Parts: sequence; structure tokens; C-alpha cells
Amino acid sequence: MDKELLLYNYFSNQLSKEEGQQFNELLKTDADFKAQFDFESDLKRAIKMGENEELKAKLVGFEDEVRTTLPMTDAVTGSRKRWFRNWSIAASIVILMGLGWLVYNTMGTNYDDLYASNFEQYPNTVYAITRGDEGDSSLERRAFVAYETDENKKAIELFEELKATEASENVTFFLAQSYLKNQQPKEAIVLLEEVIQGKGEFVPQALWYSALAYLKTDQKENAVKALNTLIADGRFKKEGASILLDKVE
Repeated sequence: MDKELLLYNYFSNQLSKEEGQQFNELLKTDADFKAQFDFESDLKRAIKMGENEELKAKLVGFEDEVRTTLPMTDAVTGSRKRWFRNWSIAASIVILMGLGWLVYNTMGTNYDDLYASNFEQYPNTVYAITRGDEGDSSLERRAFVAYETDENKKAIELFEELKATEASENVTFFLAQSYLKNQQPKEAIVLLEEVIQGKGEFVPQALWYSALAYLKTDQKENAVKALNTLIADGRFKKEGASILLDKVE
């Protein structure tokens, strides 16, 4: 995908999972792409904070900064200077006219879009369902079969019944997942907080999904808190949490 389109999709919260992977790889391996990303991030942040004078000064000196921070050969100096000059001009137009997608994006974050672009159901990692065990009609098996086949209401019913008889971290977590899949984030939040308080195996995963559920219900402060805790923990989706946190803040 075109690098400029990747940046546009990132800042407008429209990256697909595959684009997100490509985006993260470019940040690590492409110095020009990373420099452009850093510049646009600073630009957005300055607009959001109302620091227009500081931003104008940054734009004036931007090409000098690029010239000193990026290695340039005679063969590519011209093309790189033109490349960054175009972005500086475009950014200046945004500031002077007060129009464009960057300004629009700073007017408010669409938490529903952030939720949709980041939510993926957690895979069933606790109960193996294989051919030949169809004769097993246990409550646990029926609950996980319903979960894996996206029969969300049925999964909720079965996991609720299972939780009432033999409550465990696994059951609570996958019940929360079923509620999220059924577009019931408030119910999921209560269960995910129960997992987090239990301090068991699924705490990092519960932090991630609770952050998403908080965004879905417009609870920014709680989402930020959950993401910061997840980043500090470092065991699950640390990079994804950092990217999401930047978008939320």
C-alpha cells in the first residue's frame, strides 16, 4: 500500500489488521516513513493543544531538521527535500485555512471506530474441541462450541450457567468475550474487572479488552488507565496498546 495512504488511514483510525502490521514494520525499518510519522504526530498534537505559533516555527525549521537528522546522498537529496517540502506546505495550509482531515480529526475521537478496528475475539485456548468427541455433551463443551461458532447469545447463556456452578477465571473471561461479541460492553466490563482483580493468567488480556470496552462506552479515562497498566505489564499487546493510547490521547 502507498505509504501516504497508510499514514492517512492511521491518523483517521481506518487501518485494517494487515495495514497495521505493515505500518508497524515501516516504523521500524523505514527512516523516512518514521520521520514523516513523527512530524505528523507532532503537528496533530500541536493543533489539538492550540499551539499554533510553536507549530509555525516548527514548520519553518522542519526542512533544516530533516537535513541534519537524515542521511542524504547527492542522488537522493533533491527527491527527499521535495518530499518533505510538500508535507510542510500541506501542513501549513491546514493551519492557515483551518480545513482538512487533520483539523477534523482533532475535533473528536471516534471511539466506536477505534473499538471496531482493534477488536478481535480472543481464541479458545482453554478447551480443545476435536472431531470424535461429539458425544461429549458437557456444559463446558457446549459453551465453547457456541463461542467458536459465534452463537453469542447461546454462549452467554451457557457460560452464565457454567459460572453459576463452577466459576473460574477462564469461564469469566470467555463470558466477557461473548458479551463483547454480542455488543454488550457494559456487561463485559464487570466481568473483565473481575478477572483483573483475580490477578490470574488472563489479566493482561482482560486489560486490553476492558480498554476497548471502555472506549465503546465512551469512558476515556478508564480506557487510558487500562492501557497504561497493560503497557507497564508488557506481556500482551504492548505495542498495540501504545498505538491505541496515542490515538485516544
